[in-house]
Amino acid sequence: MREDPDLKSKAAIRRSVRARRGAMPQAVREDATAQLTARLIALTEALGARSVAAYSAVPSEPDTGPFLEWALTQGIDVILPMSLADSRLDWVRYTGVDSLAAGRHGITEPVGPRLGGDAAAGVDLMLVPACAVDEAGTRLGWGMGYYDRCLAQLPASIPVYAVVFDDDRFATLPHDPHDVAITGAVSPGSVTRVLSVTD
Repeated sequence: MREDPDLKSKAAIRRSVRARRGAMPQAVREDATAQLTARLIALTEALGARSVAAYSAVPSEPDTGPFLEWALTQGIDVILPMSLADSRLDWVRYTGVDSLAAGRHGITEPVGPRLGGDAAAGVDLMLVPACAVDEAGTRLGWGMGYYDRCLAQLPASIPVYAVVFDDDRFATLPHDPHDVAITGAVSPGSVTRVLSVTD
């Protein structure tokens, strides 16, 4: 768990995380992917989730691809986000890597019928990208606000886990009143639950 006195602002933390992720050796990244996939599978099975809202990771993020493929082989209903012009998310059912294409902001998104912005409200588990997370369930995103808006409208009963690298876990992070606390975090080294889904 990181406690760096020089990282007091959201902007400083984002710069630090971007630099560290960019310098990660490929062999370390591949090992992290294998460990992360096992953690995500274990969490999904422990929750008995049959529907998951997830995302297609960009190259600098922890790789969710192997987990998404596993979920398809298990008959789990997976939906992925697409970014809209009004800084909100819509959702599309994931049918495989061949159904992905470049979307807004250079992020890979699914191609297919839109399910509506409220589609994530019906899933058993939500996995979200993050720059960093802390022990209290504060999630630091990348500043565009898409997930902040989405999470604010989700039912409190849906478990929401941020997917990060181990070094993206902080003791505390700066947060604003509008920030929505998440249930926990998944990284290659551990799964941490910080909130009960009934809290």
